[in-house]
Amino acid sequence: MENGVRKCLPLLLAHFQLPEDELQLNEYTLEELEIKLSAIIGYLLNHDLDRLMSACYKIDLSEQIFKDIITKAPPEEINRSLAKEIIQRELQKVVTREKYRGLS
Repeated sequence: MENGVRKCLPLLLAHFQLPEDELQLNEYTLEELEIKLSAIIGYLLNHDLDRLMSACYKIDLSEQIFKDIITKAPPEEINRSLAKEIIQRELQKVVTREKYRGLS
């Protein structure tokens, strides 16, 4: 999974308009990425909701999933739930791109 996490990082940095050092990881695990992304999402929820919404749109996170998390998740779990969904979506894209890259 480390390879998938490494491939997700540039996508996340671009979509969230973050400097490269913002998502530096030590172990490249899903949990570590989730924790760091959760903190960024928490900040954006409180200070720049438009930027968060724009990133979710670029990532192609389902609007329904976003709304469900925002409205139904306990407040202390919103950041982490969004981070999990965003990471899963980015991992799906990585797998799909590798699959079709191998066909050319």
